[in-house]
Amino acid sequence: MTITRNTHRTVTFFHPFRLEGYDELFQAGTYEVETLEELDLMAATRSYKKVQSNLHVWSRDGKTTFERVLVLDPVILDSALVLDADPLREEERARMIGTTGKEDDHGDADDAGEDDPPGHATTGPGPAFRPSQPDHRTP
Repeated sequence: MTITRNTHRTVTFFHPFRLEGYDELFQAGTYEVETLEELDLMAATRSYKKVQSNLHVWSRDGKTTFERVLVLDPVILDSALVLDADPLREEERARMIGTTGKEDDHGDADDAGEDDPPGHATTGPGPAFRPSQPDHRTP
């Protein structure tokens, strides 16, 4: 006999997102999630492992509102939430949803490196970073 439980939570995506197994782009917003969990009988303490997540997606067609339930692997949903919430993964998020990247002050796509002199590093802490002590470490 398997002991299971259902948990309910509300999640918020701050950016448009995609989910593995679905071709569409989902809008940023708040979604209801139901997760089926099974008791892990091999664990030393009482713990549950996630088995399946159901994401409730609402869409509107004129005056009619539709609800769909997407059945997901909990790992896929959790990794989409982590990607959405991490400000340092903006470029990865842009690639995932199919945009070109950050916008600069002129409204153009980010062209980092195009006008930089040879050997100029386009990654790293940026121009405001000034080490207080020279780095004397050896490789």
